[in-house]
Parts: sequence; structure tokens; C-alpha cells
Amino acid sequence: MDGGGRADGGVTCQHGLVNANEVLFVGDSWVRIPGTQPLDTRVRDLARAAGAIGPTEDYVDLAVGGTTIAAIASQYNTQEAGATKVRVLVMDGGGWDTILAGGSDASVTSVVNTFTQHLAKVASDGTAQHIVYFLYPELQTIPGVAALRPGVRQACSDSTVPCDFLDLQLSWPNHPEYTAADGIDASDSGAKLIADQIWAIMQLNCIAQ
Repeated sequence: MDGGGRADGGVTCQHGLVNANEVLFVGDSWVRIPGTQPLDTRVRDLARAAGAIGPTEDYVDLAVGGTTIAAIASQYNTQEAGATKVRVLVMDGGGWDTILAGGSDASVTSVVNTFTQHLAKVASDGTAQHIVYFLYPELQTIPGVAALRPGVRQACSDSTVPCDFLDLQLSWPNHPEYTAADGIDASDSGAKLIADQIWAIMQLNCIAQ
């Protein structure tokens, strides 16, 4: 889309700087199928409604359920190695690692280190302009989330590519309807909340508008 537009918070964003297929979603089941619809599809629909992308344009989604943070980094590497480079990266990750290890300190440290290395790789590739990372809420089925928070937040803050950290714990408590019946994923209403918050970050910071 050409021209400019008014984003949330009174920010004026220039359109047409990033194509939809340059926006990559990677991660695990919280990206692949939160509720009944992939997260990229939910955000895409908001972008289409706002006129940020065309009515037939789609984002790229390489997320896979039950995936470690190292495999999520590889999802990005696969896309970046192709002809269409990643300009905007939306991701989660780390929960499957801590689940497999029962939330051990070693698993938390490993996730933070791998995430930090991944952000450095994204920066060295030199094509990404923005990263949005969201952290799961503190569910009993995902041990280690509270321990993960300081490290992944700091890694995001230290990233030389602007990285927005979305902490779902700020909105999840007292809303059991946000969690799916399996107790480990987002429900449809939870997925809508995540998509709305990611889109709000993208609008506020002129990301892929």
C-alpha cells in the first residue's frame, strides 16, 4: 500500500516499505494454531482491514507445534536463506524446552543463550528491521516461564535490531477463557488477544504498515 497512514497513538506511518511476504512468523503451537486459526492469519486479517497490506497478500508462517527454541531459530534461517529476506520477525519460543526439562535452571539458561544467539544472527544477516517476541503466560503446564522472563526480556532489550517484548502474563491472569481446554495452548479468545496485541505493537511502532 502506498502513501501514509495514522497508526494508534497518533503516529504517522509510511506505507509500502515492507511487503507481506517479508513478514515471517516462527515459533511453536502458540503461533501455529492458537485456538483454531494460525496467529499469522489473525494478524494478517487485521492488517488487511487496516489497509496495511492488500486483500490477497499473506504473511509467511513456518511455525511448528512442539518446537524447541533452536528449531525455531532454524525456521528463520530457512526463510532468510531464500530469495525473499525477512524484514519483520514475529516469534515466540522456549516453552517446549522448559517443558521437556521440567523447568530446570539449565533449560532456562539454554533457552536464553540460544535466543540471544539467534537475535545476534538476525542482526548480522542485516535484513530484519523489527522483531516482536511474545512470552507465554505462567501456566502450570509450561514450567519455567517466570524464570525465563528476565533473560529473554533482556535479550530483546539488548538486540541491535529493535525488538518488542510482549509479556502475556500481564493480561492472562483471571481469564481462564484465554487458555484452551488442553491447558497448554491459547484458546480462540486468547489467540485473538495475542493477535490484537501484536497488531497494536506493529501499528504503534510503524512495523510493516
